Amino acid sequence: MSEETTINRQELYNLVWSKPVVQIAKDFGISDVAIAKICKKMNIPKPGLGYWAKKEFGKKTKVTPLPKHKVGDVESYTIRKFAEPYFEPETEFIRMHREYEEKPENKIIVKSSLRNPHPLVQEARMKLSNPYINRYKKCSGRGDCLDISVSKDNIRRSLLIMDALLKGLTKRGYAVTLSKFGEYRTVTSVNIDGEKLWISLQEASKTIPIENSKKDDGWYSSHRNYDYAPTGKLTLQITNFYNASKSVSDGKKQRVEDRLNSFILMLVKAAEYEKNWRIEREIERKKRKEKEQSEREI
Repeated sequence: MSEETTINRQELYNLVWSKPVVQIAKDFGISDVAIAKICKKMNIPKPGLGYWAKKEFGKKTKVTPLPKHKVGDVESYTIRKFAEPYFEPETEFIRMHREYEEKPENKIIVKSSLRNPHPLVQEARMKLSNPYINRYKKCSGRGDCLDISVSKDNIRRSLLIMDALLKGLTKRGYAVTLSKFGEYRTVTSVNIDGEKLWISLQEASKTIPIENSKKDDGWYSSHRNYDYAPTGKLTLQITNFYNASKSVSDGKKQRVEDRLNSFILMLVKAAEYEKNWRIEREIERKKRKEKEQSEREI
């Protein structure tokens, strides 16, 4: 299967009624959840529970016809391979962590006060007491500090979130360290099963046009015609992973504080994906090297 495949409603409808969604997802290199979302977006009915079991044993099954195309329905969709990592069937490593994070007694609670903070959080608190403030009105610690970029009003909340998260990661046996990336950047690194993932806590900003600003030519002048205001909306994200869900954000019903267990599970899945990808890449490298050696010998 190519990296990108464009499929229309009729083609995808024929597929989902020809074999289980899990198999289709594997062919496309994405998850069955992603296939279900695409079907919903394109108004394509799927077989119900027990359909394939009945079909296997020769029992009577009912096929739901494809609804007629309506204005607003998506007629075609481009599926990008590895839009989400494929974990089907679920590995023992992920299943163990998912079950652990789902238990009520393991829920990570963000406290209302910063008592006995994690050492990295304590260091960040000191550095954010006199922060560097960029043009987006967001603060960050100078030098080696947790990757936090939020408005001054959200520093305390961010430290409480990171304290709960880092203590939760430490409890699960995952080391959190600060690492240099390049000459000037410091990243917050989590080591999960040998894979290093970077995490950050960011606050979104919105642009505000500056009235009566000077209308000069050039990009820099245009850049100066806008000011920025923090929105109060925080996002906790994995910054060096690009293949699946990698962040939790403040929403209408839940805030970042409520989703720390989900974020840790995202980290575990990302580590599993990166490890498998690295192993596959190494196998391909060895095969390519052996082939080159064989060609040289011939």
